[in-house]
Amino acid sequence: MFLTAEDGLILGPICWLFGNIFELIYKFVELITKAMGFNYVNLTVCVILFTFFIRACLFPLNFKQQKSSKIMSFIQPEIKKATKKYNGKTDQESLMKKNQETQKIQKKYGVSLTSGCLPTLIQLPVFYGLYRVIQNIPVYVSDMLIKYQEVLGYIKTAAPDNYYEMINKIATDNVGAVSTASQYASIMMKNAGNGIPSDNSVIDVLDKMSSTDWHQVMDAFNFGSNTDAVNSAVQQFNNMNNCFGLNITDAPGWKLSFALIIPILAALFQFISSKYSMAANNAVMNNASDPQTAQSAGMMKSMTYMMPIMSLFFCINLPIAIGIYWILGAIITLITQMIINHHYNNCDVEELLKKCETKAALKEAKRKAKHPNKKSFYEKMMDAQNGNVSAEGDQAQTINRNASTRLKNYVNSASSAENEALNNRGNVKYKQGSIGSKANIMLQYGDKKSNDNGGKK
Repeated sequence: MFLTAEDGLILGPICWLFGNIFELIYKFVELITKAMGFNYVNLTVCVILFTFFIRACLFPLNFKQQKSSKIMSFIQPEIKKATKKYNGKTDQESLMKKNQETQKIQKKYGVSLTSGCLPTLIQLPVFYGLYRVIQNIPVYVSDMLIKYQEVLGYIKTAAPDNYYEMINKIATDNVGAVSTASQYASIMMKNAGNGIPSDNSVIDVLDKMSSTDWHQVMDAFNFGSNTDAVNSAVQQFNNMNNCFGLNITDAPGWKLSFALIIPILAALFQFISSKYSMAANNAVMNNASDPQTAQSAGMMKSMTYMMPIMSLFFCINLPIAIGIYWILGAIITLITQMIINHHYNNCDVEELLKKCETKAALKEAKRKAKHPNKKSFYEKMMDAQNGNVSAEGDQAQTINRNASTRLKNYVNSASSAENEALNNRGNVKYKQGSIGSKANIMLQYGDKKSNDNGGKK
């Protein structure tokens, strides 16, 4: 039942918080609209203000992520110089030392290639919470819920026996079909079972109905003396959901209509934002030669094209309100990136790096003062790779054994290949009188002399 608020351990509190924020924004807009003489609140304005508020709250995380990317681009020459001696070497030890040099310089300035992972992970439940609030506004805005309950009361009075079946028929037909309304209608009928569905599940369907669907509702039910009240409520719903002639509860769907401008704009701005972000990080990706950075560069390039496609797909199948949020989010991200790039492209790089180095040193000093014997995860891994983990207990022995396995396997595989070649040398048949047969005779003679002299040739 989607009208019931999210009650998960993590998403529940997020949805509750965002829902209360949205209702406060709704009441704020309501005060302004009433002062201007309007008797309804336009939800498009609420969605826009809500988007700006949430993006402002997430700005510190995005700023930190983008700042780290810029600093990474500034320190790439230093990393490239320090790891130049390992270029072209593919053995395990060289790769390990190259990675160690890279991590050492990154730690020196307090940045890392994965510094943007945490903000991204934090935003995942935030985005889901936003979608739940925007997609189910009556859950969190009590005024709208009361209006829908009044309309549902009139509908139940007009057709008490089969009202939900009539609503399901309207929501699932091909006339003004909205994908989300039909999906919610399917859930409503499933929840009904052999009985009557709950009011909440019916309101879920009503909230996702298009303007065309509401016209069908007015024609299908005989409201009698309540017709004017229902007409007034439906008109108010349409005004509240209106966005330049579009209903923000409608899903554009896979049909040719003006509503497709929303998913197209969402995909376009997402592509521009991703492309600009990737261009800003090209200095990091193009100058770095370690495999991890190359892999990250490949992922970034693929995401530059995958994210717009995802935006297009989701915004076609979800209500227009989601598309509005997506468009504004991409525009705000793009503007933020441009401001940050302009700031750091015109700053004193040497002074900036000196400040970062000082800040990182102070942070490391505080960490060591608080936990003098505690090592970072990276330091532990480097010690394990070098076999420097103290063998006190089974865990330390396991770390040493697992960390050195890859290097030992590399050496053993090379030695095994060499031994196998030596052992099989005598089994190879050469053509009589050929150079290979004469060389083999000389090698076998050398091995025999070596054995006779105790291993000394």
